[in-house]
Amino acid sequence: MTAAPETTAAETYAAYLRALRDGDRRRAFVVIDEARRAGHPIGTPYMEVFQPALREIGRLWQQNEISVADEHLATAITQAAMARLYEQSFTWREQGAGTLIAACADTERHEVGLRMLCDLLECEGWNTTYLGATVPIDALVAMVRARRPDVVALSASLAPHLPRLRAMIDGVRDAMGAGGGDRPLILVGGRPFLDDPGLATRLGADLTARDAASAVELLRHRVSTR
Repeated sequence: MTAAPETTAAETYAAYLRALRDGDRRRAFVVIDEARRAGHPIGTPYMEVFQPALREIGRLWQQNEISVADEHLATAITQAAMARLYEQSFTWREQGAGTLIAACADTERHEVGLRMLCDLLECEGWNTTYLGATVPIDALVAMVRARRPDVVALSASLAPHLPRLRAMIDGVRDAMGAGGGDRPLILVGGRPFLDDPGLATRLGADLTARDAASAVELLRHRVSTR
């Protein structure tokens, strides 16, 4: 496949999804490389290619149209493609926009959304600390105490993981105090919050967003006005 400069995000998505369905890492990289050369900013493949492609892969797995091995391979290819694109796109700039620690609930293994958030924020000058999947509560709390971030971003993709997410929120709140200027904002995300927008507030979080790009827009305003 050779992409022309006018290649749309939808065309890139279709080609990338075909590469994932085939388990073809090299072709997936070629698709994203060509999208970058066509002039798409980093947010376009992140939000219009990687995210919907993984959602479609998840749907296919849930419907038993692909195996769990296929799903894991698609995720691994996408994580590698994201890392590659980030390294190619990132430009060093003076930091100072904000600080964030990102972690999944200690029972949660789906981490790509948090990785997207950290990458997009880093491109805007944030200093992010990405802890990834299955982070123990005590380890998260210790990190928050040590680094005192502006924001703690937490993720859970399945409803059964929400009690552990609530425990993480409570742990951060207890460690940092219920009030005061150094209390971080707590941002939560994941599929349960798409289905129930009021869930974040009931769990004790400050903010939620539908996806990484929406979270960046939300934090850009909230942190600058704190």
